[in-house]
Amino acid sequence: MKTIEEKIEITINSLDGVQSIEVPSSLQSVLMSISLQKAVRPMTANQKWLIAASIAVVLSINIVTIIQYQKSVKNAENTITTADNVVYKEYFSSEY
Repeated sequence: MKTIEEKIEITINSLDGVQSIEVPSSLQSVLMSISLQKAVRPMTANQKWLIAASIAVVLSINIVTIIQYQKSVKNAENTITTADNVVYKEYFSSEY
């Protein structure tokens, strides 16, 4: 059985014959021209307000979800105690 060091050595040696592929000059010039043609435009005020409104909506939905989850956890704890009381009443109480 091979040790980990031998496996690492085999893996490192397997990369010895690998060569990087050169990008053809025609493709490189086309890519460079595309990047130069696209000018970066600043964001308009309307776009900034839309982003801010979207963030506010997401935050408010998260806050409401957290509050609802906390309420459901508290209700689940109360339900467990109520269920325990029902079991007690059914088996041990003389109310039924």
